[in-house]
Amino acid sequence: MRKLFKKITEWIVHIPDAFRKSETEDEFGIRLRKHKRAMYIRTALLVVLGIALIFVLINIYTHWTFRSYEVIESEDVFDSVSGYVAINDRILRYSPDGAVLLKSDMEEEIWNESFNMTQPTLEASSEAILIYDKRGTDIHVYNMEQKLGNFITNSPILFARVSANGNVLAAVEDGEGTQIIYYNSKGEEIAAISPSPTKYGYPLSMAVSEDGNMVAVSYVMTDNGVIGSRLAFYNFGSAGSDKEDHLMAAEEFSETLIPDVRYFGGTELIAFTDSGFMVYKGSGTPKRKEDVKIGRDIVSFFCDESRLAFIFRCDEVGHRYTMDVYNHGGKLLNTEYVDIIYDKGHFSNKELIFCNSNEMAVYTRNGQLRFSGPLNEGTLSDVIKIGRNKYFAVTDTKAEMIKLK
Repeated sequence: MRKLFKKITEWIVHIPDAFRKSETEDEFGIRLRKHKRAMYIRTALLVVLGIALIFVLINIYTHWTFRSYEVIESEDVFDSVSGYVAINDRILRYSPDGAVLLKSDMEEEIWNESFNMTQPTLEASSEAILIYDKRGTDIHVYNMEQKLGNFITNSPILFARVSANGNVLAAVEDGEGTQIIYYNSKGEEIAAISPSPTKYGYPLSMAVSEDGNMVAVSYVMTDNGVIGSRLAFYNFGSAGSDKEDHLMAAEEFSETLIPDVRYFGGTELIAFTDSGFMVYKGSGTPKRKEDVKIGRDIVSFFCDESRLAFIFRCDEVGHRYTMDVYNHGGKLLNTEYVDIIYDKGHFSNKELIFCNSNEMAVYTRNGQLRFSGPLNEGTLSDVIKIGRNKYFAVTDTKAEMIKLK
C-alpha cells in the first residue's frame, strides 16, 4: 500500500513537467520544485484518504447490527407505576408521589421534588419539564437545574404543553366546553382562549413554540355530519398584540383529522393528519410549505427534531409492519420492516425504540435496524437511550443500564 501511494505521488508530480515549456533551470531548482509539489500532493492525498476513511467508518457504524447485550448496572424498582424519560442527557423519574432528575449515570440527583397526583403526565421541551395531573388541577414546572413553579388550575386539565422558558398551555374543562389558558411558570395567566364549539369545534391537540410566542391548536369539528379539522395559529408576542384573541390565521380541512401538532426549530410547525403531514413555517402568519399525502392507513407515527416515522401494516409474508422515515422537508429517506409487535415506541436520543413486555428493537433515525431481540430481565415497560450503545431498560422489578454488543 505504501509503495502504491509513493508511485501515485511520483506519477502526479511528473505530470506538469510533460506540459512545461523548456526553460533554463538548474538541477537544484528542478528538484526543489518537484519536492514542494510532492509535499502538496501527498498532503492532499492524505486528507482525501482520511475523509474517505471517516465516511466508511460512519457507514459501517450506522449499518452495524448488534446481536446481544450485557447488563452494566441494575437497581431495584420499588414503585411499579414510575415513568422514566431521557431529557438532555439526563434521566427523569416520576410517579404519583414526586419526580427526580438524575444525571445519565443514575447516581447523582440534580433535583428531587415531592407532590401528590392521581395521574401524573409529563411533557417536555428543549429546556423545560412539565408534570401535571391529568383530569386533576395540579401543575409543576421545572428546568434542567431547578423548579420554576407550581400552581393549581380552576378546572380539570385535559392536556397541556410547555415552552422552553416554562410557559404552560393548558386545555381545561370549563363546564360548557373546553377553554385554553396560557400561563407563565408561576401560574400567572397570560391569556385565555374560549373557542366556541359551534364555530371552532373542540381542541384535539395543541403546540407552543420554544420561545413561547406562537401557539397552534387543532380543533375537531363537524359540518353537516362530516367530521373535519380547523387549524388555528395564535401569536402572543408583538405580532399578535393587536389581533382579537391573538389569532393570526386559521385553516379548515374537510374529512381530515389532525390528531397532533408539534413545533420544531423555532417557527416550524408540523401538523400530523390521518393521511400524512403538513409543514408550516413563519413567525407572523405561518404559511404551509409542504403537504405530504401518504395514502395508507397509519398505525403509529413518531417524531423528533429532524425525522418523522410512520408505521403501516405489512402484507408481505414474514413481516408485521413497514416504516417510512421522512425528514421535515417531506422527503422520504428510507423504508424498513418492523417485525416486533410493540406496545410502546418513541424517538430517544436520535434513535427510534420499540418495545413490548419482553423484547425491544432499535432503529437509527434514518430507519436502519441496530438491534432486535428479547430482554430477559423481567416484564419490560420502557427503554430509553442514554449513551453510545447504552440504554436504560425499565422492568417490573428492576431498572437496568444495558449495553449492546
